[in-house]
Amino acid sequence: MTRSPYLATVRRSLGRSRRGTIAIVASGAIALLVSIGVATQLAGDAGRHHVHVSPAYEHLMQFQALAEEHGDRALGTAGYEAAAEYVEEQLASAGYETTRQYFTFERRGEDYESFNVIAQTPRGDDENVIMLGAHLDGVPGSPAINDNASGAAALLEAARELSRQDRVNTTVRFVWWGAEEARRSPGSRHYVEELDEDDELEHILAYLNFDMVASPNPIIGIYDARDTGASLDIPEGSVEIMRLFADYFDARGQPWVATEWDFRSDQVPFAREDVPVGGLFTGSDEPKSGREAALFGGRADAPRDPNYHSPGDDIDNVDLQTLDLMTEAITHVAATLAEDSSVLE
Repeated sequence: MTRSPYLATVRRSLGRSRRGTIAIVASGAIALLVSIGVATQLAGDAGRHHVHVSPAYEHLMQFQALAEEHGDRALGTAGYEAAAEYVEEQLASAGYETTRQYFTFERRGEDYESFNVIAQTPRGDDENVIMLGAHLDGVPGSPAINDNASGAAALLEAARELSRQDRVNTTVRFVWWGAEEARRSPGSRHYVEELDEDDELEHILAYLNFDMVASPNPIIGIYDARDTGASLDIPEGSVEIMRLFADYFDARGQPWVATEWDFRSDQVPFAREDVPVGGLFTGSDEPKSGREAALFGGRADAPRDPNYHSPGDDIDNVDLQTLDLMTEAITHVAATLAEDSSVLE
């Protein structure tokens, strides 16, 4: 995430929903590292985290191993390439075909190249597409586990689960964005510009963004499609996306808050083209309020992520229970829209 938004703390009641509702490829030294790392994490954090080790957390362990091998997953590095290869392998094992979309952009007077990783369900209507995305790059010098291996891992697990669903009437497209940490998110911006040029933007029914979804001192935040003070116009249909997430959390008795609408991440290029947008967020370096601590636990007046954009954003800098919750919410909403996108109307 390129900056931390101020979070609104007014909970919105949005009614009830109309309907409910990769395999890990690890070998050799990486597999051993995952096993040892998981055991160490659970032993050290047993009082705070699940004993259950979720597939999304195993993805995080792989991203951590890659960061230790390559240093980070920043733009243009071997670490980013390795992370992309890992995502592609996991998607292939779930039956997806993947493509890379390369793009170039200028930064501080120099030209850079990166790429997005794209996959979509083999079933569905290609003229009616739901998109879900998370950025795969991190800042230099950081393992970048909460920002944003957490979103990348949750998205990967949602894609795996959706590959098992029979009722896919609407195409679901997943994208792991490159270069979000660069100014103006050039990966998603390039993607939207290409769609617009090819007259395909009208086929995108909605875009859902997941940037930081396992903060160590978390809130459960939903992008606020009723933010009357937003500087970025809110496309029609965004409230319905917000409602889907709110209904899911409400059904579980899970408190949530609404986040500021127009912070900078990969949803911005879509919103500017009037594509309905939604997403989830658990916090960066802004302090947690006393009310939020009462709702979600954790420490009031402490950062939601004290290691935001720092070398400390490693595998110990995540809340596993929150990661599981957000992964399940993402999967539920993706499956709901895949079966029937008319809920956005």
